[in-house]
Amino acid sequence: MSEPMNPLEPFIDAIAEAVAKKISPSTGSTSGNAELLTPDELAEKLKVPVSWVYEQSRQGKIPTHRIGKYIRFDISEVLASLKKE
Repeated sequence: MSEPMNPLEPFIDAIAEAVAKKISPSTGSTSGNAELLTPDELAEKLKVPVSWVYEQSRQGKIPTHRIGKYIRFDISEVLASLKKE
């Protein structure tokens, strides 16, 4: 049986994403105001399954930003780390 959705969840997600957009990552990102992507958005841009994104993140093979319980990705950091392999 699935847990009922918190009615505030979409609002919390929107706040988390707005905050993430305002935070400038201290790592070597190419843009000063990097957009952080959800696992689904990253998978779509890389044309890979979402399960691959989660697995690579779990194994520490791609840079992952944690915002509370959420994970987000900077596409430029991910591409740079994949080029190093």
